[in-house]
Amino acid sequence: MTITNSAHKGRGFLGRLRVIDQLASSYRGFSLSVGSKSTRLADVNIDINRKVSPDIVATVFYLPLKSELFDTILFTDVVQYLPINTETRALVELKRSLKKTGKIILSAPNAIALFTLLDPDQWLLGNRPFTSDRLSAIIRDAGLRVEYSVAAGGIWEAIGLLVHYAIGYPLGRILRTEIPYPKRLALMSDTQYGLASRKGYTVFIVCSK
Repeated sequence: MTITNSAHKGRGFLGRLRVIDQLASSYRGFSLSVGSKSTRLADVNIDINRKVSPDIVATVFYLPLKSELFDTILFTDVVQYLPINTETRALVELKRSLKKTGKIILSAPNAIALFTLLDPDQWLLGNRPFTSDRLSAIIRDAGLRVEYSVAAGGIWEAIGLLVHYAIGYPLGRILRTEIPYPKRLALMSDTQYGLASRKGYTVFIVCSK
């Protein structure tokens, strides 16, 4: 499995979302996204925040769904916000909802010193980065197997987030609307998401039962 660097492939997503969508499209079937916010990447979208209008309002620790229901579960850019030492519990609940032949696609910011230093989300919202090895250990603790792991992305993602939190985020709070991410920065970031690297900005992992 490879990461393409064409912004025109798939459904027009860029950067992290493009890679996630590409990974998800490799597996067919009924899909779930947990912590989806307003992004629609799956058939069923769950979030604890009612304001983003998910299909179901619920916490990852208790999904009001029957067992072994989904072929693919997306748990992307969520694990870093969970309370410390609850990550395995969350994955165990996802595992319960996953079919025996299903896949969980997980992503989180890579624990690279430069990116961590530049990430305002860390002190604004409590974002905690992970190494690939740490995420893999959590996955194994939940009784899951790592099938594929890659890191991608680079400095333009970090710069884009700085711009967003310095300008877009506070302006959006004042105007009570979502400020579009700068398209030029998004395109520059997307190019770096086409290059796999252990020092990439985001870690992506596909796991199974």
